[in-house]
Amino acid sequence: MLLVFAADRLVAAPPDLDDPATQQRIRSLVQPYLDSEQVVGLSLGLIAGDSSATFHFGKTSHRGETPTDQTVYEIGSVSKVFTGVLLADAVVQDKVKLDQDAADLLPAGASMPDSNGKKITLLDLSIHRSGLPRLPSNMKNVGGENPYADYTSQLALEFLSDYSLTRDPGDEMEYSNFAVSFLGYLLCHQAGKSYDQLLSERIAKPLGMTSTTVTGDAEVLKRLVIGHSTPGKPHSTWEFADMPGAGGIRSTVTDMLRFAKSNLDPPDDDLGKALQLAWKQHRGGDAKDFAMGLGWHIARDGSTRWHNGQTGGYHAMLFVNRQVPAAVVLLTNTATMEVDVLAEDLIRMLAGAAVEPRTFQSTIDVPIAKMKRCEGRYQIAPGAVFDVSIVNDRMMVQLTGQPAFEVFPKSETEWFYKVVRATLTFKDEQNGQFKALELFQNGIRVSATRIAPAEAE
Repeated sequence: MLLVFAADRLVAAPPDLDDPATQQRIRSLVQPYLDSEQVVGLSLGLIAGDSSATFHFGKTSHRGETPTDQTVYEIGSVSKVFTGVLLADAVVQDKVKLDQDAADLLPAGASMPDSNGKKITLLDLSIHRSGLPRLPSNMKNVGGENPYADYTSQLALEFLSDYSLTRDPGDEMEYSNFAVSFLGYLLCHQAGKSYDQLLSERIAKPLGMTSTTVTGDAEVLKRLVIGHSTPGKPHSTWEFADMPGAGGIRSTVTDMLRFAKSNLDPPDDDLGKALQLAWKQHRGGDAKDFAMGLGWHIARDGSTRWHNGQTGGYHAMLFVNRQVPAAVVLLTNTATMEVDVLAEDLIRMLAGAAVEPRTFQSTIDVPIAKMKRCEGRYQIAPGAVFDVSIVNDRMMVQLTGQPAFEVFPKSETEWFYKVVRATLTFKDEQNGQFKALELFQNGIRVSATRIAPAEAE
């Protein structure tokens, strides 16, 4: 996600969000995502200069009501920004230092790996330079409906006691859900509180975010909208055992707007100091890596902080730019990264750029009998298999270790994902079955060959 505008080259002042013409521009940018069934429902929160507004589109489910300001969504990895602020808050309180050895916060008897005498610091955990993997090897339900529900801090400590780093901490960036989850756990262990308690006491309550929680508020959870892996397939929520700091927060568009506003204009108190410390660039960007605040990604323009997040049935995006000033909060009850483009278009529009509505690939109708030719298992690499099946007139594709996603027909042989920019082309038909498929993603084509069920065991 790279912003293409520069804040010092704005062509206009931020638009008035109360202006009907501005509101129509916003609707025109959203409508293609509804017409092409990229999303079921979607809530937007926008800040432009001194004005702010919320907008709601689609449905809470296919037969549900339109979302409202009180609709609750999972925000996924946007939670990492809150964990970064909690780290900054602990620094402001003189409880920790950013360059402190993270092992100092471990329970008695626990240990963390190091490399060449270099220790993993709390900062390393927040900015994805710890050397720890994206996910731990003892997380057994990675491809399941609810992958984090059973992964406890005890399992994390067991993993760390045996893990050997492959490079020195601080050397290279490798995005790690595990590292930020564990950072949240360490901060909670030191404070003697759950993540929900720490989040509520240090961030949510001071900012008036009354509907932001992990699992601690039953009334809030009653308003949690149904999530969807694709528009036609409801998906379970993601639960977290005791390490939700990388992806477990639920919130509303109004609460997230409060958070965005607090980052545009931090309060004059200790929380404001923490927000400023988290906002600060703590690692420079280069040709390969983003610059980082604490939890925040810093866009190439140098002014915009952002983070997106996705769980099994939801997606979220947050942009904040102090120089415009402007912010975009996007929450949807559909797991699709396509809406990141919408959020970026909106922040560019608020910054004065000319933005046109997006055009999506159209689909055709394919008879079930012809779809059946595609069913089967296709091995793309040892241990990596595409399972293709027809479910309720829809083609579902599941790659080993990942959820199943619906694909859509450009033609009888070429199908595309809506959750990512990728296509599958079925090839070499013999006796009513395709013998191969080709994945095209990020400019690369990779072939997979049909295998018998026994070969995939």
